[in-house]
Amino acid sequence: MKKLLILCLFLITNHSVWSQLISIADARLQPAGSTVTVSGIITSGSEFGTIRYMQDGTGGIAVFSSALSTTVRGDVVTVTGVTSQFQNLLEITPVNSWSLQASGNPLPTPVVLTPNQVVENYESMLVQINNVNFSTTGVFQGNASYNFTSNGETGVVYIRSSNPLVGTAIPTSNITLYGLVSQFATQYQILPRDINDLVTSSGIAITTTPHPLNITNNGFFVAWNTNIPGDAFIRYGNTPNLELGSIAGGTGTTSPVIAISGTDASELFYVQAFSVDGNDTAFSAVKSYITASNSTGIIKTYFNRPVDVNVASPFSNTAQYISLAFDDTLKAYIDRAINTLDIAIYSFDATNTGLISAAINDAYNRGVQVRIVADGGNANAGLANLNPAIPVLLSPTTPVSYYGIMHNKFFVIDADHPDATKPVVMSGSTNWSSDQLTVDRNNLVFIQDQSLAKVYEMEFEEMWGGSGAQPVPANSKFGPDKQDNTPHEINVAGTLVESYFSPSDNTNNQILRTINSANYELYFATLVFTRFDLAYGVEERVDVHGVYAAGIMDDSTNGSGTSFLIMQGVMGNNMLLFDHASQPGILHHKYLIVDQAYFGSDPLVLTGSHNWSSTANLRNDENTLIIHSQLQANQFYQEFHNLFNSNGGAVGVSELFDATTNLVVYPNPATTAIGMKMNDVKDENLAVEFLSLDGKVVIEKSVTGQQMEEGVRFENHSLSKGVYVIRITGKLTNEVRKVVIQ
Repeated sequence: MKKLLILCLFLITNHSVWSQLISIADARLQPAGSTVTVSGIITSGSEFGTIRYMQDGTGGIAVFSSALSTTVRGDVVTVTGVTSQFQNLLEITPVNSWSLQASGNPLPTPVVLTPNQVVENYESMLVQINNVNFSTTGVFQGNASYNFTSNGETGVVYIRSSNPLVGTAIPTSNITLYGLVSQFATQYQILPRDINDLVTSSGIAITTTPHPLNITNNGFFVAWNTNIPGDAFIRYGNTPNLELGSIAGGTGTTSPVIAISGTDASELFYVQAFSVDGNDTAFSAVKSYITASNSTGIIKTYFNRPVDVNVASPFSNTAQYISLAFDDTLKAYIDRAINTLDIAIYSFDATNTGLISAAINDAYNRGVQVRIVADGGNANAGLANLNPAIPVLLSPTTPVSYYGIMHNKFFVIDADHPDATKPVVMSGSTNWSSDQLTVDRNNLVFIQDQSLAKVYEMEFEEMWGGSGAQPVPANSKFGPDKQDNTPHEINVAGTLVESYFSPSDNTNNQILRTINSANYELYFATLVFTRFDLAYGVEERVDVHGVYAAGIMDDSTNGSGTSFLIMQGVMGNNMLLFDHASQPGILHHKYLIVDQAYFGSDPLVLTGSHNWSSTANLRNDENTLIIHSQLQANQFYQEFHNLFNSNGGAVGVSELFDATTNLVVYPNPATTAIGMKMNDVKDENLAVEFLSLDGKVVIEKSVTGQQMEEGVRFENHSLSKGVYVIRITGKLTNEVRKVVIQ
């Protein structure tokens, strides 16, 4: 700091060169649009992208210009540029000129603040906050916000996608937090620069959140990592009291893995992991896990508007478009209820919902325990058509600034039935109203799995206030009052299904993580898209990683919204608004499809009730499923393909079928994984050859006819980019097809 002050004094007195040089504090007082010249020390590097923060002895200011991309922390620079406001953050942009004065200087001493003291006076300055505890666990995602507490006060940390903290564990113990004060809209944020800005008070620290591995119906493993070697243990139980005791793991390890075995199917556990190094112990938060069920795991998805089966994968099924039969389908599942039926519904109108009402009444009359949670702010006239003896709990409507809405649309059937083939979870985007069931673009997802049913039952009973037949309003929790207390990873007959509830589970960050998982293609359709961090996440996948992306949204306010403009800027004609002039109803989906055509890249679909908005993330009761299934991802893609193209789009998908050949190659173009399939193969054995255009055989493999009918996949092949010919030959077979390798 002394060097910096001496340098600033020298520059101020050298009027022949720097006659306009002023302090940063004075520059901050100038009106927007003023040209200023300031000198200070750079306190941030590339971890925040293009922006740099600088500070002198009087204050701090942000500089947004790629011209300073070579600067690093400790550089003293002089900058001339124009002051402006971006979402209430004062910046110098554009930069007219700048010069480097010195390098390798010590940074200013951070100002020690509490969260409530993070105000305008300290914007763009390096600060320190003591006794910080993060409100969520997991790993840091890019372009995401995280709440923390310090001595009873609350603050926010923001992580840019370029920050080296992305992918590292959110600290689970008390830390000292360092970072730059920034601002976005009305919210002040702390921007840590790397792991060195999160200083733990313990010598040993858990660096990755404990997570389950190899979930089966008789156990699972709990794995985590630490910064230094330690002795590993877990405490566990079927309740948060961890009453089953402790299990010791490895000694002197930074990557412990501990097994919980001999369990029942669909058995719920609470686990706390901890690692010990001498007198230091690092504890994780207590998290819940559930073993796999003995259920069928059948997942059925339905759409109420047309789909394009021409883009169905040969390794998937055609998507189910059932037009006006959503109410009949819901009735058919409700009719299956034997013991219990738990319903959480945002909107239940009386018009054209008679089949649903009758099914609920019939279930109650045959002795099924029926419980209903509905949104307290809706008329929900359909409830009046139910037997008045059926208990209904309405979500709170006050205080308005605290609670949002009970926006779920799910039900759970027979979660605790002794026959594991009976429990069913219904989720998706569909409310129970005439337009939602028939006209508005919506989806329904039914999953037959007891473990998932128990997870949804836990969420329902948190709102219900207990496990009994009648609600207990004094114990019920909605919106921000709920806790992150349900398992998130469920093995559904070999398919990984992730489950998240809002606002307790920070679902927005799970959406962002899912966006960041895209390696090749990304498609989304959503009613509302107002989250900048999700928009920037899509932008990065396209600009930095070359992912092909297409999206469509409905909400008319999105047309002029920043999120839409960000998407349109990076995706061009691949970012559309739903065309109300030519399409009936509204686009009510909230789904995201990732890498649906790429077997080796974890194809998945995300769906549920959660709109891409801050209200959904912070105040509403919502549910979200992430289904890691190529079959399900492709079925949603069939709906997306029709939706996107019927609204004037032209999503870039190659034709899958060729009338002149029985051989199907998918995807085409392809990258690291290629699938192929034939029907009615006459030969017992076949030769598969990949030929370059000059006729050279570059890959050859022998397969059986049965394997070819079921589908053959080539993973991690060594083909370079270009066009190849696939030739399948046998005694009675000679099929040829071109494939493009991207």
